[in-house]
Amino acid sequence: MKMLTLVCRENLEDYIRLLFTDLEIKGYTVITGAGGSGETGAVSGRHEWTDRNTLYLVTLDDARMTTLVNALKGLHARLIEEQQGLEVPLKAFLQPCEVIL
Repeated sequence: MKMLTLVCRENLEDYIRLLFTDLEIKGYTVITGAGGSGETGAVSGRHEWTDRNTLYLVTLDDARMTTLVNALKGLHARLIEEQQGLEVPLKAFLQPCEVIL
């Protein structure tokens, strides 16, 4: 089992949710309004700003996670192409996950 942490700007949420729907991923956690700083710039996370991050936490078995990761890589590549090669504010991190409760 693995857990994916996905960080994206709020304006990309529709792409992520559509991907989850297409892959029939029904269980995930969403944390909205997150701030931070990275390769694509800084975001405040304060509510008066419109440029905020959303975090998704998804836990799946290895086979389903592979499918999700491949779909995310495809989405990322498509978004970069649409942005004429500019980086998009979409990052994903994968780690082992063990259910303890």
